[in-house]
Amino acid sequence: MPAALSAMLAALVLQGSAPLRKSDLVRLLSGAGMSPGELAQLVRRNCLTFQPTDRDRNDFRLLGAEPSLLAAVDDCARRAPRRTSPKPPAAPPPAPPPQAVIQVQRILIRVSAERSGFVSGGGQRGNAGSQLPRALVFEARDSAGAVLSGQAVTFTGINASIQPAAAPTDAAGQVHVGVTLGERIGSATVIAAMGVVEKQVAFNVVAGPAAQLVVLCGASSLSGHFAIRPDSSVVLRVSAQDAFANPTPLLSLRAAVADARIFRVVGVAQDSAVGTVTLKPDQAGTTSLAVIANGMRQYLTVTVPPRVAPGKVDCR
Repeated sequence: MPAALSAMLAALVLQGSAPLRKSDLVRLLSGAGMSPGELAQLVRRNCLTFQPTDRDRNDFRLLGAEPSLLAAVDDCARRAPRRTSPKPPAAPPPAPPPQAVIQVQRILIRVSAERSGFVSGGGQRGNAGSQLPRALVFEARDSAGAVLSGQAVTFTGINASIQPAAAPTDAAGQVHVGVTLGERIGSATVIAAMGVVEKQVAFNVVAGPAAQLVVLCGASSLSGHFAIRPDSSVVLRVSAQDAFANPTPLLSLRAAVADARIFRVVGVAQDSAVGTVTLKPDQAGTTSLAVIANGMRQYLTVTVPPRVAPGKVDCR
């Protein structure tokens, strides 16, 4: 969310006392308009339009919610609805609200939570960072089942981005939007808000094609140059990742050494997730090692020091 839009949303909610929707919390957490303490105070003051679930709390944590905000959400869930204090008889009547507020009030009265929702495009599966092939379609109807045209619907994504983020319903009462999945594998969620009515739909995010190989010796990641002791075998662990560092299946692992007089590849093994390459030094020297999998090559320079060299130098 752009910083200016986030700041504007924060200012609007601070000025009002209406309960917050889930999409409001998501937008405020995604922006930079309010500090964690201010956001927790806002939740305690205004409360929520929804009963938070475990999934909602997990979504808030993924967006960076701090314990103070989660505690405020739980406290609000335990509270009974607040009673509105009667206005003093002598108070002057409120000024007429702006036309935009009148339009929102009209939507709150007409839209049906039971008859409105996503009608197509939900539940798709796609690679991290990819755009889903089918559009997501939200349909708005009133309590009689009649379609609602020309009404604004706002979309918010968790581990997903939506284009456009807000649009009016067409003559059929529908809005069609495109969804691009986020970088994390697992689930993605899209929330549609129309007045106080909110609906959400989930998608499955899987790793994309392998984009890099990761070679480890113990807990150390190897790149460029490393050294191994001349008096013991060394086992390297190999895995594949997509462009966002999500693990992908490892395919067709093998290894080749430029000068087998210095060290040899004495073993290669793999399963679907990780493989191993075992090296056995034979004499002092420096040569290159190629680790090959998933159609990619990782080149490493390996030095075997003289046997008289002191200290441990495995994968240093």
